[in-house]
Amino acid sequence: MNWTPENYYFTKLNRNELPELIHFYLVTTQEHYKLNDYSEKEYRTDYDSLIGEDAVFFDRSIYYVLRSKIDHGIQASIRITYWDKETCLPIQKLFDIETDSLLIPDIDNFWHIGRFVISGKIVGNRINILKKMLFDAFYGPFSLGSGLIIAECDKKVVNTLRKLEIESYQLGDPIIYLYSETLPIYIKSEWLKTFIQKNRFSQFSDGNDNDIQKFIDLSKLMLSYSKNE
Repeated sequence: MNWTPENYYFTKLNRNELPELIHFYLVTTQEHYKLNDYSEKEYRTDYDSLIGEDAVFFDRSIYYVLRSKIDHGIQASIRITYWDKETCLPIQKLFDIETDSLLIPDIDNFWHIGRFVISGKIVGNRINILKKMLFDAFYGPFSLGSGLIIAECDKKVVNTLRKLEIESYQLGDPIIYLYSETLPIYIKSEWLKTFIQKNRFSQFSDGNDNDIQKFIDLSKLMLSYSKNE
């Protein structure tokens, strides 16, 4: 890896680390929105819901996480999932979007992105961390081409993506989800070209090409299923 932030290191999540990730995600959200009245009951409801989603998606996903070199705790995360076009996505439940509305013609590979969060405790290198996390998550969908990345995304993150020259299409009206204004969006893989090209030199690692193989195998598996139906 060409760039490593001081006091942190990038790695990937194992299945047995999912509880740690979900706890980090919820606590970081609570701290960001200063939810002093966030009850144990609310936490448990959110935790059960999110870990249930991740248990379903894990085998078709790669989770990129940033950990502290001091205590090895998670400080940032993002998940990219190869969608089988059958498993119900969070965006469908939250925004009542039908599967057919997501299956855009001439698209071969469908993705879902989530669990994107960076701890507020990181005071330096935030923009570089953000770019690295996005590069890792988007590199596979861009490289495989003919792809659609689907997400339920915080409005501020959508604006940040636009500043990074990543355009998105809004599928419906926003809602308040996990205490933030959340939009249903998709990003075509071709819209990632400028971002990937601008950041390839500084953010690319050998691991990025290795990760693509997992999704190539999944793509072939999904294609064989569809032919046998």
